[in-house]
This record gives sequence, C-alpha cells and structure tokens, in this order.
Amino acid sequence: MKKHITAFVVLALTLTTTFANSNNNKNDVSKRVETSFKKEFSAAEQTSWSRVNDLYKAQFKMNGQVMFAFLNEEGQLVGVYRNILTTQLPIQLMTQVKEDYSDYWISSLFEMAKDSETSYYITLENGSHQLVLKSENSTNWTVYSKTKK
Repeated sequence: MKKHITAFVVLALTLTTTFANSNNNKNDVSKRVETSFKKEFSAAEQTSWSRVNDLYKAQFKMNGQVMFAFLNEEGQLVGVYRNILTTQLPIQLMTQVKEDYSDYWISSLFEMAKDSETSYYITLENGSHQLVLKSENSTNWTVYSKTKK
C-alpha cells in the first residue's frame, strides 16, 4: 500500500506541472471502477477519465472545486488530490514557508487525502534548486525531495 501512495504522490507532483495524455472515453473505464467512483463521489460533475500507468485518473468538479481521484484496477481509491492556494494551508504551515523559504517561489501546492489522513505537498523553486516539501501532520514541513536545476 505504501508503494501505491508513493507512486500516487509522484504522479500528482508530475501532473501539476505537465499534462498527461488523456482519453475522455468513458468506455475505457471498467464498470467496477466507475461504480466505485460514483459511490465515493456521488456529487461529482464533469468527470473525465484517463489512464496513468496502472491507475485510472478521474478529473471532476465537486462543490465548485476541480479534483483528481486515482483508482486501481479493482476500483479501490488510491488517493484524491486538489490544487490549493497558500491561504488554504494550515496557518502553521503557511508561516513556516514564509519564514524558512522566503528566497523561494511556489510552483505548485496540493492537498492529498487518503482515508482519513490529509497531507500537503508544496514545490518551491529558486534560481538553482527545486524543493518538494511534505506535511503529514499539518504542523511542519519535511523535505520530500531536492533537486539541483
């Protein structure tokens, strides 16, 4: 299961900066996956489907917010994410970014939910580095990855 979560995070980070080839043909989605999605997200509107590796990705609107859900072949929900604004972060996380990473700009920020747990991922950049920070506890950030440009 941890392997799926890690794969989901990598996919979500990639998809926030690049668009995957998508196929909006509902017929490509198995009945099991579609039924599971409708049960979990009964208020979803404007759903479009695509495949990302071995997962089904549903892009949809719910309560006016664009969201993304990843489901496996069995129709089990792997995770849901949505892009958010810094003002939607818990105050402690927003303050830590402003204080500790003032020489970086934010290139992406999203909230990921799995079961009853919520995590936040933020991609920060400056002229020489790209940092991805993760918060699982909504109180502090840890470095998820760091790459040199």
